Amino acid sequence: MTGLQRRSLLTSSAAALAGLAAMPARAGAMSGALQASSVPVTLEMAPPSLPPIPSPAPAPAPVIATPTVPATPAPPRWQRFAVARPQHPEKPAITIVIDDLGVMHPATERVIAMPGPLTLSWFPFAHNLVGQVAAGAARGHEMTLHMPMQSNGVTTAWTGPDPLRIDLPPAVNLTRLRAAMDAVPATVGLNNHMGSVATRDPALMALVAQEAKARDMLFLDSVVIAHSCAYSAAHDAGVPAAARDIFIDHSSKPEIIRQQLEQIEVQARRHGHVIAIGHPWPHTVAALEEWLPTLQAKGFELWPLSAMVARRNGLTIGA
Repeated sequence: MTGLQRRSLLTSSAAALAGLAAMPARAGAMSGALQASSVPVTLEMAPPSLPPIPSPAPAPAPVIATPTVPATPAPPRWQRFAVARPQHPEKPAITIVIDDLGVMHPATERVIAMPGPLTLSWFPFAHNLVGQVAAGAARGHEMTLHMPMQSNGVTTAWTGPDPLRIDLPPAVNLTRLRAAMDAVPATVGLNNHMGSVATRDPALMALVAQEAKARDMLFLDSVVIAHSCAYSAAHDAGVPAAARDIFIDHSSKPEIIRQQLEQIEVQARRHGHVIAIGHPWPHTVAALEEWLPTLQAKGFELWPLSAMVARRNGLTIGA
């Protein structure tokens, strides 16, 4: 081997040894570079983004039922249109009913002007009933219907038009009765005008009582004849009812009328109460105008018909 070849071989060997010596340093540098990298090496994938889970809605507040208060029933008609109750129920009580009102206007106006309370009973065929009844109510009086009924007389001159009759079909009588009830406003009830025939007929009086019951009206039997069944028919039907005790003017003589007024006082003191019926006739009106103002000083009290009927039937107005 020549010297030149020997020097080349030595040079190549030194280079190879230098390369081997440098390998650990490069490996360390690569390892450091890998360790310094911020990119994680992983095979897991990030989960997909999910919508937030809503919070459960709060439970609704419990519904507390409001107790139902029963509606107060309206008072019956006979109480709804009643005038004020008596202030001194311990005193002897007198109820004065004046019949036949509405057609004799001057006499009607004098009756309305009297001290009361009186009970004014109106013909259903009278004119301007609304105005006349309103005038009576403004004076503190109570109102009833004066219902025409068949009497022993054969003409309507005795009873007025459209009386209840025993020889008419029930439907006709009911139509007449309802028309009359509708004609007179603000009434607490009704009493019979005439009726010496009609009030002895049980079927006809039952018809009257049933309609009065349906309308919550009271009934006063004028007792124009013995054996009237009008009061018993009303009572049996559950209608608040009473019967007349004294006629003020069964005679038109002034002295007889004054005697009847005295009997009213006697009976009121004896029994504690009395119902009397009069009419707007000249002597009756004159006697009442003189007598009525004396009652308070004598210890009596005027009662409207509704209060007297309530007393006799054991009822309380407003209950």
